[in-house]
Amino acid sequence: MLANIFKKPEILDKIKHKDLKLSPYENYEFTKDVYLVPIGLEEMLVATKSLIIVFVKDPSGAIFPSVVLGGENGGNLLLSSDYSWKKNTYIPAALRSYPFGLGSGNGNNYITVDTEADVIKTDIGNLLVKDESSLTKEGDFAVKFVTEAYSNIENAKAFTSFIDSFDILKLAEVNMKLSEEEYIVKSGIYIVDENSLNKLESRKLKKLSTGGYMKFIYAHLLSLSNKY
Repeated sequence: MLANIFKKPEILDKIKHKDLKLSPYENYEFTKDVYLVPIGLEEMLVATKSLIIVFVKDPSGAIFPSVVLGGENGGNLLLSSDYSWKKNTYIPAALRSYPFGLGSGNGNNYITVDTEADVIKTDIGNLLVKDESSLTKEGDFAVKFVTEAYSNIENAKAFTSFIDSFDILKLAEVNMKLSEEEYIVKSGIYIVDENSLNKLESRKLKKLSTGGYMKFIYAHLLSLSNKY
């Protein structure tokens, strides 16, 4: 879901990338074609105030909590003409991690950096690498932030897998209107079926409640009424 925001991702290397500088964001143009972004569980409690939260199945079959930013036919609807983010609207941690990402291979995880990102292709900003063995304060913060963001997203799979075992998720479409234009998201989108949830046996509801899952289910359901 996020692969298309990275133009030239490379594994972060303290020697190869010793001269890279990271400058503050001036805009979120890199998200213009993104309409679904995975989020962690705790993010759901914040995102519910301004975004629509759904569940999305990836090619491997795993289902992630995700926020809807726009439609398949319109990209990110939360950007202004100058590519600033809509005020009072949550920005997912995975996007705030950019130009860094988390990759994996041969059983190991590694940090990637998009060397074509506008915030990297600059002579101003803060160096990421201190020397061959360590990062600067800014580089260390960026690595810790992206690691936590992607770890939280990965951990959220357990929650979605658990509630999916109760057969309360159903395929759905998300329809939005903006300036008389209609935008639709329908590929692999799931939401909690309230009728199925209400019909669960008391022992199953108790499992959801004692496991601390109900607050996230309610956050999801509440978010479905958000308007963009």
